Amino acid sequence: MSTAEIIVAVVEIYTGFGLLFSIWFVARGVTMVDESASGSGVLFRLLLIPGATVFWPLLAKRCVNR
Repeated sequence: MSTAEIIVAVVEIYTGFGLLFSIWFVARGVTMVDESASGSGVLFRLLLIPGATVFWPLLAKRCVNR
């Protein structure tokens, strides 16, 4: 396996975990980080998915610390 293939595999795994986390985060976790997000609409929560996918370790840490 070449270095490029390893990097691609790591990015795919990171993104996979991020997508799984972001589904949970937009459904339930967003209110743990920001209480004012409760009652927000579907469009707002859909807009959070890309950011939650990229920053999932930071957001997971914030959810655990609350």
